[in-house]
Amino acid sequence: MEKDKRIEILLDMLRINTENDREAEVAEYISAILAEHGIASELVNHAPGRASLVAEISNGEGKTLALSGHMDVVSAGDSAAWKHPPFAGDVEDGVIWGRGASDMKSGLAALLVAFIELKESGRFRGSIRLMATAGEEVGELGSKHLTDAGYADGIDALLIAEPCNVGVMYAHKGSLNYKVISKGSSAHSSMPELGSNAVEHLMTAMEAISNAVRERALACENATLGRTFHNITIVRGATQVNSIPDHAEFEANARTIPEFDNHAVMAEVERVIGRLNKEVNCRLEAVMTADQPPVLTRPDSLLVKTILEVANGTENLGMDHLLAGMGKVIGKDLSQALPKGVAKKIAPIVASGTTDAAQFIRANPNMELAVYGPGMPMLNHRTDERLPLDQYLNFTEAYQKIIENYSSRA
Repeated sequence: MEKDKRIEILLDMLRINTENDREAEVAEYISAILAEHGIASELVNHAPGRASLVAEISNGEGKTLALSGHMDVVSAGDSAAWKHPPFAGDVEDGVIWGRGASDMKSGLAALLVAFIELKESGRFRGSIRLMATAGEEVGELGSKHLTDAGYADGIDALLIAEPCNVGVMYAHKGSLNYKVISKGSSAHSSMPELGSNAVEHLMTAMEAISNAVRERALACENATLGRTFHNITIVRGATQVNSIPDHAEFEANARTIPEFDNHAVMAEVERVIGRLNKEVNCRLEAVMTADQPPVLTRPDSLLVKTILEVANGTENLGMDHLLAGMGKVIGKDLSQALPKGVAKKIAPIVASGTTDAAQFIRANPNMELAVYGPGMPMLNHRTDERLPLDQYLNFTEAYQKIIENYSSRA
C-alpha cells in the first residue's frame, strides 16, 4: 500500500464524526476497504447507527491473534476552540489534527493497514482476527456484545492499539460505575417535619459508603495493580429551594483490583445501604451502570516480549525518538519526562484506565494481552488532539513486523 493511501485511510476515518455514536459509518468504510483487497468482513449491529466489525484471515495452522481498536471518540466540545476543525482531518507541518487522531483512530487505521498488507504478503501463520468496536468510551458496548455473541472465542492473544507507545500495557484496573438513588417525601420547607429529606439521606449515604469502601480498599492490595480507589463524581437533587426534596442521587466510579473487584465493591455499597435503610429510615437503592472487570495478564508473555523486541530494536519506535517527536508537537522538551533512574526503553507497564480487554478476556482468561499503539496520551480527550504523522506511519510498519514475528514463534 502506498504511503498516501495509508494516510488517506486515517484521514477519512477522522472525518467521520463518531462522538459516542454513529460508528456504523466507520465500520462500513473499513468493510469497503477490506473488500477492495478481497477480505470479507461482518458488521455486527448493536443499535441504529452503531455497529462493530469483525474480519479474519488465515494462513495455515497456528494461534489466533486478535487485533482491536475502537471507532468511537469522545465529544469534541466547542469546535470553535480548535485550531483545526475537529472532524476536518487536516494535516499541517507533519502533524495530523482531529478528534480521534490520538485516541484512537490512528491505532485502528494502523492495524487495518497491517492486516491488509499481511494478507497480501502471506508473512504470517495461523489466524489474525480484526475487531473494530463501537462504544468503548462509554461502557465498552461493542466489545461486550462481541464477547457475549462468541466473536472473541478461540482468541489466544490480543493486541489493542490504544495510545500506549512508551510502554506495553499487560494489565489494568477494572472500572465500576454505579448510582445510588435516595427517595423521600416533599413538604414545604417551613414544615420539614411533614417530609423526608432525600438530599440529607443521600449525604449520609455518600459519607458512609465512601468510608466503608476506603476501609476495605486499604485492607486489599495487588502486587501489580495496587489498591482499589473510589470517587463520587456526580450529585443531583432537589428542584426548589423552599421545598423538602423527595429525590436525590449520586454517581460514583471505582477503579478495582482482583482482590476487591467490581462485585465486591457493589456488595459493600449494598451492605451500607441496607444498614441505613433499616437504622436511619432512609429509602436508598443502588444500580450498577457499568461493569468492566480488572485485567491481569503476564508481562513475560510471548506477545509482550515480541513487541518489546521490535520496539526497542527499531530506532523510530524507541523512547528518545517518541519523546522528541511528541515534544515537538506540543512545544515542550519531554526528554526529562521520565522519572530519574528509569531506563529510556519500552517496557511492560500497567494502568488504572480500562480497555476493551476487560470484555474480550472473558472469552479466555489465559489470553495473552498487549496494549500498544500510536498516540499522544497527554492530548487524549482534549481540544486540539493531534499526532505526529510519522508516528502513525511507523506503527503501520511495526504492527506487520510484530505480527509476523509473533505468529512464526507462536
